[in-house]
Amino acid sequence: MFKLAAFTKILLAVLISIGSMLTLNLIILLCFLSLEIIVVLFCPKWKKAGMAMFVLGLFSLVLFVIQVFCGTTFVLAAASALRMAIMAISIVLMIFFTRTQEITAALVQQFHLPYSYAFMVTAVLRFVPDLLAESRSVREAQSCRGYSGTGSPVQRLTGYMTIIKPMLFRAIERSEHMAVSLEMRGFSGTQPRTFMSATSLFVIDYLILLSCIFLLVFVMVNF
Repeated sequence: MFKLAAFTKILLAVLISIGSMLTLNLIILLCFLSLEIIVVLFCPKWKKAGMAMFVLGLFSLVLFVIQVFCGTTFVLAAASALRMAIMAISIVLMIFFTRTQEITAALVQQFHLPYSYAFMVTAVLRFVPDLLAESRSVREAQSCRGYSGTGSPVQRLTGYMTIIKPMLFRAIERSEHMAVSLEMRGFSGTQPRTFMSATSLFVIDYLILLSCIFLLVFVMVNF
């Protein structure tokens, strides 16, 4: 999984998401989720990936409880929660296991996506960890100024605005700097792009993709 091409990882995330949407069988959905958990256990960044899966699992549990409370059947509520968890975790694992440069190269060279759109996708992926790191630094800075996340829900919400405002201004400033930097480097040019990251597929990539396609067809036919 860690040595696969970016093209293979992107397709695996897409195929697993499609497979989870095509079935209501809880056993199949649990099998998909179990495979993702096994992958996380062998991940070099298993702590960060495990924390992300834990948060997504909590969101799925909340979704399940809300649907059951609103009268949805147990099977349909559980399937919806598992689907959300499977699709979100597959995207998270793809991001954890793939460098953004490789994702950009695969989107342009193999998916034939225009470079501007591919760069937009990878820029969003690159901004997520930066924003999380900035939120921690802003929270620590505001704590030194007397901010505390305690009190009633209304007080917490209004107090959290002292964190959101600096983050918003920093994000705007960062986007302006990136726009100027891209223009100076000829981002809007029409010349063909070259990439340092290799995007060629190997035998293991074809084998895994074929196995995933066969599994998807099996799910479609039998469930």
